[in-house]
Amino acid sequence: MPKVRRQAYTRDIPADAVPVTIRKKGKSDVPAVRFTADGETVVAPLTRDGKRCRVESATWYGEFRDAMGVRRRVPLGTNKAAAELQLSARVRKVEQEKAGVRDAYSDHRTAALTVLLDAFGQHQAGKGVTPKQVLQVRRRCGVAFAGTGAVLLHQLDGDAVDAWLADRQRTRTRFGASTRNGHVKALKAFGHWLTTSRKVAENPFRHLPTVNAAVDVRKERRSLTADEFGRLLAAARTGKPRLRLTGPQREFLYLTASYTGLRASELASLTPASFALDASPPTLTVEAACSKHRREDVVPLHPQLVARLRAWLGTIPAGRPLWPGRWAVDNAGSDLIRHDLRAARTAWLLDAPGGPLRAERERADFLAYTAADGTTVDFHALRHRFVSELVNSGVHPKDAKELARHSSIVMTMDRYAHVGLKDTAAALDKLTLPADPTGPANEPQTVPLRATGTSDGRLVPYPTLTPPYPKLTPGGDGVRGRLRVIGDDDAPTIPAVSPAKSGVLMAREGQRGESREYTRQDLNLKPSAPEADALSS
Repeated sequence: MPKVRRQAYTRDIPADAVPVTIRKKGKSDVPAVRFTADGETVVAPLTRDGKRCRVESATWYGEFRDAMGVRRRVPLGTNKAAAELQLSARVRKVEQEKAGVRDAYSDHRTAALTVLLDAFGQHQAGKGVTPKQVLQVRRRCGVAFAGTGAVLLHQLDGDAVDAWLADRQRTRTRFGASTRNGHVKALKAFGHWLTTSRKVAENPFRHLPTVNAAVDVRKERRSLTADEFGRLLAAARTGKPRLRLTGPQREFLYLTASYTGLRASELASLTPASFALDASPPTLTVEAACSKHRREDVVPLHPQLVARLRAWLGTIPAGRPLWPGRWAVDNAGSDLIRHDLRAARTAWLLDAPGGPLRAERERADFLAYTAADGTTVDFHALRHRFVSELVNSGVHPKDAKELARHSSIVMTMDRYAHVGLKDTAAALDKLTLPADPTGPANEPQTVPLRATGTSDGRLVPYPTLTPPYPKLTPGGDGVRGRLRVIGDDDAPTIPAVSPAKSGVLMAREGQRGESREYTRQDLNLKPSAPEADALSS
């Protein structure tokens, strides 16, 4: 018969206990002691040897037989009425199991979240996730659970977590939209694992929304200029060892990061064997286990970087990491660059004599870790500099995205490419304005025409034309005419559109019907054969 009862156990006799006797029905008086515990008076019988006393636990236990007929005793709580209700629920569950009805998730509802997070971390590690990522996901989930007061699995509440994330974003300076989205991603991954491992029926965090990170940027990075980067390398080269990295090691670390775009964890995994400097083109390889997207990456190297690396790599023993230590695991790369930036800025300030120039430099953001506008130069800013230099050099956005190994070109151009006012002004200078047809005539200019092909494949050199252009024989539309080369009667006449109209000469071979367009920039090319006098036909 199911019943609730307290568990009896023995304990030492308190020093302030008073000897008494207990009269039980049908038995003689039993020696006991009376004392006060937790504000209540307790009368406890003594053991046979009289050295200890017997007391009952504050927790009520339920006794019942499971579906297999095995006797069970489980703790239920300190309230007897609540314990009786819990025991009734357990007995009802046993009866359902006997009838063939079973809840597959009931055994996990009271599982501790810390235990489940440990199991989830082991699952991620088995899939090849780096220890750093495993630790980060576990920490983010644990903080969210602690913030909502969830301890057991059945206490998980997606709405409560959503409210906690919104409040934390509103009240914490360093908890921006990007950080919030990172927590949401970790929680969804944990919830997905709960469903696939058959611990819950559905993901409790499936409905959590992500927010627009572009409207709430708490940490914005900036790209070092060429002068700043050169001074940073010089300061690192002559600096003292820091975090097990010597000055030259830090110099080549910054140089490699800025010209390959590798992340800190990827750089920390490199050895001399990772480089193929004699290949065509020279490359370095990041193993799949160390790459962020878990696949092997072969990264091309800049020729000047190859020249700088070749001699230095020869001093590193084979199989040894180029940049050893825990600086990448502990996110200490920013501490390295902060230290060297401070040294470089100090040297830059000392180069200036006193007076207005010194005061102006002290007010400037040159080589500052954090600028006046809040932008920061941490270690990851070197990756931003890599992408920014690619974009500012005119590299096609698609190529920049592939070199940065991003999944989306939007991230490459919007997040990593830093374009300043000077860059946009230089890009604007590349535009040309059309000539004003109502204005004064332009100065005469020489326009050499490029050689074009004849119907039999021979090249006919077009001579130099000087405005005003030779009059063309009017065609059907009054614009088209013919040009031929004097001194070569066998050369065919080629229909052409006057360049004086549109600035473009279109020549077409009469037999093959191929059309070619030449802009004024193209026409500045010299002819491929000696010039001849041009006449209009």
